[in-house]
Amino acid sequence: MEINRRAIELEEILERETVDLMGVTFDCICGRIHSIPIEYLAVRRDALEEVGDQMGIRGLSGTGGVIYDKKIEKSVIHKPLERLRAQRIDFVSYPVGDGRKELQPEVDLSREVAEGIDENINFLISIGSGVISDLTKNASSYLGLPFFLIATAPSMNGYTSSMAALTDKGIKKTLMVPPAKAVIADLSILMDSPIEMIRSGLGDIVSKSVCNADWKLSQLVKNSYFCPVPFRITDRSEPLYLESAREMAKRTEHGIGVLTDGIMRSGLSMTVIGTSTPSSGAEHLIAHYWDLIALKEGRKKEFHGVQVGVATIMMLRLYEFIRNYPVKKKVSLSMLKRVYPSRESVKESIKKKFGRYADGVCEEYFQKYMDWNEKLKEIEMILDQWEEIWNELDPYIRPTEPVVKALQECGACSHYTHLGRRKEEVCTDVRDAILIRGRYTLLDLAEDLGILGKAAETVL
Repeated sequence: MEINRRAIELEEILERETVDLMGVTFDCICGRIHSIPIEYLAVRRDALEEVGDQMGIRGLSGTGGVIYDKKIEKSVIHKPLERLRAQRIDFVSYPVGDGRKELQPEVDLSREVAEGIDENINFLISIGSGVISDLTKNASSYLGLPFFLIATAPSMNGYTSSMAALTDKGIKKTLMVPPAKAVIADLSILMDSPIEMIRSGLGDIVSKSVCNADWKLSQLVKNSYFCPVPFRITDRSEPLYLESAREMAKRTEHGIGVLTDGIMRSGLSMTVIGTSTPSSGAEHLIAHYWDLIALKEGRKKEFHGVQVGVATIMMLRLYEFIRNYPVKKKVSLSMLKRVYPSRESVKESIKKKFGRYADGVCEEYFQKYMDWNEKLKEIEMILDQWEEIWNELDPYIRPTEPVVKALQECGACSHYTHLGRRKEEVCTDVRDAILIRGRYTLLDLAEDLGILGKAAETVL
């Protein structure tokens, strides 16, 4: 009876429009109580006009600190600032950066932002996209100040997440932070976004089936916590944004509205359970690995979502290959034992590969490393339950071609060669990406079974 009540309540909540999910709390069928603490979300044309009223409703008064990237102050930020002034909002501007270089999402920079805020500031307002949002979130956590987020591009899914994705010692970390009081996405602003940022937003959200399949895989192999609700939240919007990719490329109000709604739901899928797992699987490990390599080599990074979209295609194809691989016939436990690396050899390999970033990589990877006897038991369980595992995973895995088609129709990258990577490099990338995060994904499964190299060579 209790489970039925929860299921009925959940269905009612999941049927709501995205903006109507703010402030909900419910008993979930997974046994936990979930909530979305963000109080207000606006996704519509001229949403900027209600910032002042919403601040009053949310109890924000006094002087605000407005944080934005100095590099886009004249081209993008001027309109939101004008609208805040017109609403008689008292604020002090805190432009970040030197106006020339790309801002980096770093923990140290977020601390600098926090330290530069005057003591008489009562709340923060972020005007920007991914980097500025994450810097502001973390700065607000240091300062204990409430904040609003004003989106300037539909380029990523972090606006409605209660996390900040920041780099610490070269490694991307997901930091828990207080959620925004309100998120304002004015479509008249977002429709003018650079096309690469729009493509990045689409790339970020097409990954959700891989993320949730990886999360489910972790539950099946590691007996970790899993909840179906985050997938249900994002699953509702998936057909809409896959079908609207051409409209996004044209920057129509419909296309940008669908994309923006999709990224907001993706962020909520993380907030509702308090981790990034529903929106960060093997494809994000690869994207973060490419970021780390670019940092190590002193190269400019690609847009995060653009890389995620390419890596999603790679992982969907990898899922298809491994799903049909005859592991019980071809996986040799004695061979796996012979090649299984010791802790010392892994540490040495990481030190050689990552240099001054090795300590951060080791900290992440050794969260999931197992000695051979432990790993053997795990592999034997996987082989024994192979079909059962895939029966559980199949509902989460999407066909590859509709995702490829949507990225192509939006003009986004859909193959690693579009990012300047060669096949031999990418075959190495997928193995090294395992090392930079403690999260268990499809890449770990394939590597543990000794088939990752063959899979990569075959399908990538």
